[in-house]
Amino acid sequence: MNTETKQSSPARTFFGFFTKPFVLVANFTRHIILLLIFIWILWLIFGGREIHVSEKTALVLAPKGFIVDQYSGDPAMHAIQTIQGTRVPETRMRDIMRSLEMAAEDDDITALVINPDELMGVGLAHLREIADAVDRFKETSGKPVIAMATALSQSQYYLASLADEVLMDPQGFLFIQGFGGYRNYFKEGLDKLGVDVHLFRVGEYKSAAEPYVRNSMSEEAKEANLHFMNDLWQTFLQDIGQRRNLSVAELSDIIDDQAKRLQAQNGSVADMALEAGLVDRVMKRPFMHKRIAEVSSFDDEGNHFRGINFQDYLTLDLPEVTGHKQIAVVVAEGVIMPGEQPGGTIGGDSTSALLEKARFNNNIKAVVLRVNSPGGGVYPSEQIRRQVEALQVAGKPVVVSMANVAASGGYWISMTADSIWANEGTITGSIGIYGLLMTIPKLFDKLGIHSDGVGTTEWVGAFNPDRPLDPEFAKLIQSNIEYGYQQFITAVALARGLEVSMVDQVARGRVWTAKQAKDLGLVDQLGNLQQAVADAAQKAGLSEDYQLVWLEKELGFVEQLLTDSMAQAVQWLEPQPLSAQTQIQQLLAPVMADMQLLLNRRPGEVIKMAHCLCQAPQL
Repeated sequence: MNTETKQSSPARTFFGFFTKPFVLVANFTRHIILLLIFIWILWLIFGGREIHVSEKTALVLAPKGFIVDQYSGDPAMHAIQTIQGTRVPETRMRDIMRSLEMAAEDDDITALVINPDELMGVGLAHLREIADAVDRFKETSGKPVIAMATALSQSQYYLASLADEVLMDPQGFLFIQGFGGYRNYFKEGLDKLGVDVHLFRVGEYKSAAEPYVRNSMSEEAKEANLHFMNDLWQTFLQDIGQRRNLSVAELSDIIDDQAKRLQAQNGSVADMALEAGLVDRVMKRPFMHKRIAEVSSFDDEGNHFRGINFQDYLTLDLPEVTGHKQIAVVVAEGVIMPGEQPGGTIGGDSTSALLEKARFNNNIKAVVLRVNSPGGGVYPSEQIRRQVEALQVAGKPVVVSMANVAASGGYWISMTADSIWANEGTITGSIGIYGLLMTIPKLFDKLGIHSDGVGTTEWVGAFNPDRPLDPEFAKLIQSNIEYGYQQFITAVALARGLEVSMVDQVARGRVWTAKQAKDLGLVDQLGNLQQAVADAAQKAGLSEDYQLVWLEKELGFVEQLLTDSMAQAVQWLEPQPLSAQTQIQQLLAPVMADMQLLLNRRPGEVIKMAHCLCQAPQL
C-alpha cells in the first residue's frame, strides 16, 4: 500500500506561523472568561452583599409586576429574562405576607412604607389578603403605615389606601374606572377564512367559547357577568370607603364625577384627589422622604429615608424546616393542562405528584390546596381531584383556599376538600363542560384542495378537519358532553351534600362571587389563606407549634445553583424595561391561552374542557 505524506505549502506554513498565536490567545481568553464566570457565580452565592438592618428603618413594600401565588415558568430562566427585558415581573404573595410578619416583631423596623408605583396587576382576593396582613401589622406593632405614590391605577390605589397616610406627587395621576371586561369575538373573521367552529356545551351560561361562535357577547353572559362584577365592585367600594372614612355612596359619587371634579381643580389630579379625601397630602418626592424620615430616620447621606425593600429583608429569615408536624401548601395556579407543567400552569401529572408527595411524607399532617385557576382540561382536573381524595383516605385533611378565581376545573379540583375557604374577592362556580371542534372544508374549497377516500365504517375520518362535521358524529359528541356535565354536578352534589337538581340550577356554567357561592352551599367559609391554614391545623389536631411548608417541584443541584446566582445578579444589574414584543404578547395572552387549550389535543380527540375562560377583574 502506498502512502503519501502531505507537505504544507509555503503559504500555509507562513500564515500558520502567524495565526497559531492568535488561536492560542483565543483559547486562553475563553478559558479565562469561563473561570471568571465560575468565580463570579461562587462570589454571588457565598459572598454577595450583606443585608443589614439599622435601627429606625422603614420596611418598603413595593411589589413589582403581577402579584401571584407562584412564579410562572422555569425558575432557572427568571433572572435571565428579567435582564433581557422579556419577562413580565412577578411578586409572590407569600413573600409579602412573611415580610410583614417579620417586621411587626422587629424593633429596628419602625414603620411600613407602601409604594405601589410598579404594581401592574393583582386580583381583588389577593389585595384583600394583603389588607388583612397590613391590619395585623398595625394591630401587633402599633407602627405607622405611610403610602407614597405617583401614578395610581385602581389596584395601586387600593394598595395605597391600606396606609394611615397617603402621600401623592403633585404631578401624579389617579383614575378609578370600575370593573368590567371586553374580549375579541372571531366568528366573522373565522367565517371569512372558511373555518367552521362546532361548539358542544351544557348550560346557557357556559360562555367560555362564545368568542369563536359569535360576534358579540350573549345576553346570558352579560347578565351573569354583571351579576358577579357588581357584587365584587361593592366589596371594592366598601373596602376603600371604610379606610378613607367615606360611605359607598360618597365614593361612588366621587368616581362618577371625576371629570367635573378635575375641571374644578384646573386639571390637577392630585388636588382633585386631595379635595375628595382620597389622599392626605400632596408633596414632591424629597418632601415625602422627609415625612417618612420622621417615623424612621434619614440614611447616611441624609437625602432619603432609611428603608429596606421587603424582598431584601426576607433574606434575613431563612428558617430550616425540621419539624415533624407540618402543614403543606400546594399551589394550583393557572390553566389546568395535561402532563408536566411549569409553575404558573397546573399540570395533571405535576400537581398530582406534589399532592402524592404530601401523602407519602409522614411529617405532613394536612394539606392546604391554594387554588387560583379558571379551569382547563377535564381529565387533568379529575387527576388532581383523585389525589385530594387519596390524601383524605390516608387520614390527612385537605382544605382549599381559593384566591382570585377558582372556577370550572378550578372548582372541580376543590369540591371534595374537607372544607373550602374563599375570599370575598373570589369568583368561583362556572360548573359546566364544553367541547370544541374546528373544521376547515370551506377553506380547502377556496384553495382548490379536495378530500376523498374510503373506510370500513361511517366513522372513519370523522375527526379530519378538512371534512364537514357529520351530524351523527355531532350527536355522539354532544351526548358525551352531557354525560360529563352530569358527572360534574353529581360529584358536586355528593361532595357538598346537596341535591343534584339544586346543583344543576346553580351550575350551567354560571359564575358566582364567594359570598353568593357560600349562600348557595358551594363554599364553606369566607376567609383568607391564613384562616384556611388554621382550619387545616385544627382538623389535623395540631397545636400552634406546627410548621408551614410550601410544597413545590424541587430543583436539581445545577438548576438551584444557576437560579440562586442569577437571582442575586439581578439585584446588581439594572433590569431592562419590558420590550415592545413582550408587551404585545402580554396583551394577546388571553387569546393565546385559549389557542393553547384548543391545540393541545391528540389526533382523534374532542377537546373537552371544564374551563371558564373568565378572569377575576385585574384592578
